Amino acid sequence: MTCESLQQLFDVFNFPKLSIDSVKLFTCERRFHGIFISLQSFTDEPDMLDVTQKIQILFQDAAFYFYELYLNEYVDLYASEVQNKILLAKREIRAKYSFPKMSLLPLPAKFVRGIIPCVLENIGGIMKIHDPCSPLYVPETVVERIEDVSNELKLQQNFVSFVSERVVEPQSQHHVNFFTHVLAVSGHASTLLWLNLPDLAPEEINVMLSDLLRMKIKPIQRCIREIYIDVLRSLKSTRQSGCCNNILSEDALDSESSFLETILHNLVEVPTNSNSSQRVALKDHLESLQKMLKLLRANIFLVPIKDLEFILGDIEIVVIDAGLLVYSLHENGEEKEDKALGELNLKKVVDFSGNIQRLSIEIYLTIRKAFQSNLPRIRGLGYVDCILNNLKEVQTRHSDSLSSVMDKLQLIQKEFDSLQPFVEDVAEQQHNVLPEIQHCATQLIGKAHEVEYIVDAFIGKEAPVWCLELWLLHIVEELTLIRAEVAEIREKKMDLDALNTVPAHTSNLARSPMMNEEIVGFEDVIEKLRDQLTKGTKGRDVISIVGMPGLGKTTLAYRLYSDRLVASHFDIRAQCCVSQVYSRKDLLMAILRDAISVNFECSGKQPDELADQLRKTLLPKRYLILVDDMWETRVWDDLIGCFQDANNGSRIILTTRNIEIANYTRFRSDPLQLRMFNEDESWELLRKKLFCEESFSPLLSKIGKEVAKKCEHLPLSVVLVAGILAEMEKKEECWEQFANNLGPHIHKDSRAIIEQSYQILPYHLRSCFLYFGRFLEDSVIPVSKLTRLWISEGFVRSCKGKSLEDIAEGYLENLIGRNLVMGTKWNCRGKIKACRVHDLLHDFCKERAKEEMRLLWQKWDENANPSSRFSSDVQLAHRMCIYGEGNRAGNWSSCLSHVVSIILLNYGLDTHIFHGFKFLKVLDLELTYILSFPTDLVYLRYFAAQTPGLSISSFIENRWLLETLKLRNDRKKISLPITFLKMAKLRHLHISNFSFTRGFAEKITENTEELHYLKTLCTPSFSCAQEAESILRKTPNLRELRCAVECVDNFQYYVLNFPAQLETLKIRLCYTPDTKTSPFCISAPNLRNLTLKDFLLHPQHLPKIASLQNLQVLKLKGIRFDKDWEVSDDEFPELKVLKLQQIDHLREWIVADDAFPKLECLVLRECHCLKDIPSWFAEISSLKSITVVDCQKSVEESARDIWNTQVEEYQNSAFEVFISDRKPKQFWFRYTTEKLQQNDGDGDEDDEDEEE
Repeated sequence: MTCESLQQLFDVFNFPKLSIDSVKLFTCERRFHGIFISLQSFTDEPDMLDVTQKIQILFQDAAFYFYELYLNEYVDLYASEVQNKILLAKREIRAKYSFPKMSLLPLPAKFVRGIIPCVLENIGGIMKIHDPCSPLYVPETVVERIEDVSNELKLQQNFVSFVSERVVEPQSQHHVNFFTHVLAVSGHASTLLWLNLPDLAPEEINVMLSDLLRMKIKPIQRCIREIYIDVLRSLKSTRQSGCCNNILSEDALDSESSFLETILHNLVEVPTNSNSSQRVALKDHLESLQKMLKLLRANIFLVPIKDLEFILGDIEIVVIDAGLLVYSLHENGEEKEDKALGELNLKKVVDFSGNIQRLSIEIYLTIRKAFQSNLPRIRGLGYVDCILNNLKEVQTRHSDSLSSVMDKLQLIQKEFDSLQPFVEDVAEQQHNVLPEIQHCATQLIGKAHEVEYIVDAFIGKEAPVWCLELWLLHIVEELTLIRAEVAEIREKKMDLDALNTVPAHTSNLARSPMMNEEIVGFEDVIEKLRDQLTKGTKGRDVISIVGMPGLGKTTLAYRLYSDRLVASHFDIRAQCCVSQVYSRKDLLMAILRDAISVNFECSGKQPDELADQLRKTLLPKRYLILVDDMWETRVWDDLIGCFQDANNGSRIILTTRNIEIANYTRFRSDPLQLRMFNEDESWELLRKKLFCEESFSPLLSKIGKEVAKKCEHLPLSVVLVAGILAEMEKKEECWEQFANNLGPHIHKDSRAIIEQSYQILPYHLRSCFLYFGRFLEDSVIPVSKLTRLWISEGFVRSCKGKSLEDIAEGYLENLIGRNLVMGTKWNCRGKIKACRVHDLLHDFCKERAKEEMRLLWQKWDENANPSSRFSSDVQLAHRMCIYGEGNRAGNWSSCLSHVVSIILLNYGLDTHIFHGFKFLKVLDLELTYILSFPTDLVYLRYFAAQTPGLSISSFIENRWLLETLKLRNDRKKISLPITFLKMAKLRHLHISNFSFTRGFAEKITENTEELHYLKTLCTPSFSCAQEAESILRKTPNLRELRCAVECVDNFQYYVLNFPAQLETLKIRLCYTPDTKTSPFCISAPNLRNLTLKDFLLHPQHLPKIASLQNLQVLKLKGIRFDKDWEVSDDEFPELKVLKLQQIDHLREWIVADDAFPKLECLVLRECHCLKDIPSWFAEISSLKSITVVDCQKSVEESARDIWNTQVEEYQNSAFEVFISDRKPKQFWFRYTTEKLQQNDGDGDEDDEDEEE
C-alpha cells in the first residue's frame, strides 16, 4: 500500500489522533527509506544488500497491515511494534553505512534534478515534529545546522538545474561525475538524519553535518572544486561549439539567475587570506548582473526571440565564467599569499568585471529597445499631464529612494514642461497633422511611459542604480532632441499654426446630437411595421428585419421601439443586444432590467433562475422585446422559453444579417428583408447630415448627389462619407476632387471609407475612437463612464478653464459630428447620455486597437489549463478585455505586468489575481462580484466593481492616484473612513450605499486635505448637518451630489451652503414611518438639476427653490405639501422640466402669469389628489409636452384643454400630450393634419434618477 493510500484513509475515516500520528510517522520514515533505497541502487556496496532487502520487506508488510487494521483497536499497538522494528533495522544499517561509493554511470538528468526537492521535503517534514518522544524529533541545538544543510542543498539545486538543462547526450564524464556527486551528497544528507536522529547526541549530529558541508558540498576541498570546475568547462565548450539544447527562454534565464545566486554565495565564503578587494569588486559586479537578469526576466516576453537567444547565450558564458573564477579564488585561497599570483587574480577579476559591465549594458539596451517597440503606437496626449503631476508627488513621497536621481528627474520635468505648448498644439489640431508632428508626439508620450517605469523600478529597487540612471540620462538627451526637432519644424514654418486647420467645434460638429441622429428614409417600411406591431394578430409574433451590414436595421428597429404610438401600445418594453460574444446570463439580465424598471439583485443567480423570473414577469403583460443583431439560432433557443404567448398581442422585434435565422424565429409574419435606399433617400440623408436646413449652391447639390449615388444606396456609406465631407470646406473644387477619388462601388468596401475617416481624425481623437473596440459589440455605453475611462487612460489633454470631463465630452461630440459614433440616449435637456458605434465600425476599432493600442480580447475558459490560458501575443498586451465563465486565473499575472487596463466581463472573482499587474491604471469589474479589494495597485486611476459591503479602509489607504471609484453594494452599507480625503486625485466617487465612520465631522479640521478635483459624490447618507457641511467644505468643486439624509431632526433650520459649482443635487429621506419636514434650506447659485424625495415641504421652502436662478430641472417625488402650492410671477425663470411624482396631498395648484416662462416638459405621475393642471400652461409658448400618468380624470381633461389651446389656437403642431391611467385604455394626443389621434399606449418614459 502506498503512502497516498494511507493519507486517503485519514480523509475518509475519523481516526483517533494517536493512530493518525503513528501512521504519519510511518509515512515519514518510509519517505526517508525511499531516498535511501534510491541511493543504494546506484552504489557498489554488496554488503548492504541483505539489510536493504530486509527493511524493504518490513515497510511493505507494515503498509499492508496498516491498511488491513485501519479500524482495528490494535492499530496503535501494531504501529508501536513496527516503529521498534524500523529502529532496530536502522541501527543495523548504520553499523555498515558510510558515505556511498557511487557507480560512475550516466544518470538521467531529470532524476537528479528531482532528488534534492525530495530530500528538502523530508527535512522540512521532520522539522515540523514537535514531540520530543518521536524517533524523528530534531533537538533545538541541531536545528541551526540542519537549516545550513538545507540552504546549501537549495543552492546545489540551482547548480543542478543550470547544468541539467544544458547537458547534451551522451553525457561527458564530467557531467557523470557531477550528477553522481549531487546524488551522493543529497542522499547522504537525508540518510544521515534518518539513521542518527534517534540515537546520537545532538553534538555528534552537528559534527557529522558540519563535516558533510565542509568536505562534500562547499567548494572547500580540491576534489569537490574540480568536479564543479570540470562540469562548467564542459558546458562552456559545448556552448562555444554550437551544440546546445533548446531551452525555453524564461527557463534558461531563471536557471542562470538562480545559479548566479549560488555563485555569489560561494564568493562570500572565499577564504579571507585571498585578496579582499577582489572579492568586493567581483561581488558588486555579480550582484549588479543578477539584478539585470531579474530586470530582463520581468521584460522577457517583450524581447524578440532572436535578440533573446543571442543575449541568453552571452549571459550563459558569463555566468559560467563567473563560476570558474569564483572556484579558482577558492583554489588560491588554500595557498599562501603570493604577490605574482595575487596580481594574476586581480587581472582576472578586472577583465571579468569588464565583461560583466559590457553584458549588463547589452542587457539594458535590449530591454529598452523591447520596451519601446512594444509601446502602443497610438497614445493619449493626456498621459504627459499624468506623468508630470505624478513626478512631483513621487519626488515628495519617495525622496529617499530617488535621492540619487532627483536632479535628473527635475531636468526631465523641465523638458516635459518646455514641450507642453507643442502638446497643446497637437491637442487643438483638427485635421491630420504632418507625419513629423505625429512622430514627435508619439516619441514624447513614449518617454513618459519610460519615465514611469524607471521611477517605479527605483522605488522597488528592481534594477541596478547605474542602469536606471543611464536610462534617465538617455531620456534627457532624447527629450532635448525632440525639442530641437519641434523647433526646427517651426522654423521652417511647418508648425501647426501654418496648417490649414479648422476650429475645434465648427458648426457641423457642434450641432445637436438629436439632429445628428435624425432618421431619413424607410417611411413606407415604418408604416407597415408599425401596423404589424400595434394591430394584426392577437397571438405572439416576431417582426424580423433582415439585411446586410450598414443598411440601417438597428436604426429602424430602435425607431420603431421608441415610437410613441408603438410604445403606448405595450405594458412592458425591453431590449437587448446579442453581439458575437454571447452570454445568456447577460441577455437575460439586460431584458429583466428593462422589464422590471428598477435595480434588482441578480448577480448571484443562475441563468435558469433569471429565465424563470423573466418568464413570470412577462407572462401576464403585453410585451415588446427588441433583440438586436442575432448571430445564431441557439440564442433564440435560449430566450424563446421566456416569451410566452398570452394571446394579447405581444411582439418581438428581431434584427439579423441572416435570413435563415429570421425564418427559424418566424411565428406568423414573414421576415422583412430591408431594401436599399433609393437615390432620393441617399441624397436626403447626405444633405441633412451636411447642411441641416442651411442653403447651399446648386453646384454643391449636383456634386453631392453624385457622391450619394456612388454610395450605392447604403445608409452607412452615406453617413461615413458625410463625416468626411463635413471636415472639408464647402467649395465645389474640394467636393469635386473628393467625388473623383471615390471608388465606383464603395459600399462593397466600406472598410476603405472607415479607414479614410480614421486617417483624417486628429491625433488626440484616434485613441478615443479606437477605444470603442474595448466594449462588447452593440454595447450602449454611458457617456459618463466612457469619458471617465478616457480620462483615466490618459487620452484627454487638460486645458485651462475647462474640466477634463467637459473636454472629453467635446471629443465625443467631435466623433459624433464625424458620424463615427451614434447617440442613443439623451437627457431632458438634450445632453447626450449614451452612445454606441455601428458593428462595422466596432470591428474596425477592435482590429485596429489590437494593432495600434495593444488592446486584446481574451476568452477565459474555466476548463483550460491556467498556465496555457494566455497566448504569446497576449503577453504583449497593454489593454485587455477578458470574457467567459469561471474565475480561475492561474499564475498569469507575472507575464502581464505591463498591462495598464483591464475590463472583466464575468462574475465572481478574488482580486488577488491582479497582484502582478503593477502598472494597472484601469480595472473595470463593474459586472463582477469581487471577494476582496486589490490593495497593491498603486497606479490605479479607475476602479469599478460589485461588492457585498467589504471593508474599504485598506483599499483606499494608498490610492493617491485614483480618479474614479464606483462600487455597487446593495447588501450592506460601506463605512467610509476619513482617510478617503487623502485620495487627492479623486474625481468621481460612486458607492451605492455608504455612510461615514462615527465621529467623522469632529475629526475634520482646517488642516484636513481637500478633494479639489472631486466632481461627483454618490450616494452618502448624512447623519447630521455638521457631517454634511464638513464634506461640502472639503469638496469645493463638486458638480453633482446624490445623497440621503438620516435623522432629519439633526438638520432642522439649517442652511446648507453647497459648493458654488454644484449643478446637480438629488436628496432623499432615508426610510421613516412619518414624512419629515425638509430639514434645511438650499443655497446653490449654479444649481441646474434638483430632485427631492420623500420630504414634507412647507410654504417657505418653495419660494427659495423657485428663486434658484439657474434651475432647469426640478423633480419632486413622494413630496407632501403642507397646503396648496402657489407659484408667483416670474418664479422658476429658467426651468425647462418639471416632474411631480407620488404627490398625494397636493390638491390646489395655483400658477400666476409669467411663471415657468421657459418650461418645455411637464410630467405628473400618481398625483392622486390634484384637481387639475393650471390653465396658464396653455399660454407657455415654450411648452412641448405634458405627460399624465395615474391621476384624476379632471387632470386628464385639463391636459386635453391645454392641448386644444396650444395646437388649435396657437398652431403649436409639435405639442404632445401623453395620458396613461395604467389600465388597458390609454391615450396619446398629437396634432396631425388637424385631427386628434388616439391609440393604446403605455405611460411616461421619464427615466428614474439613475446616474447613467
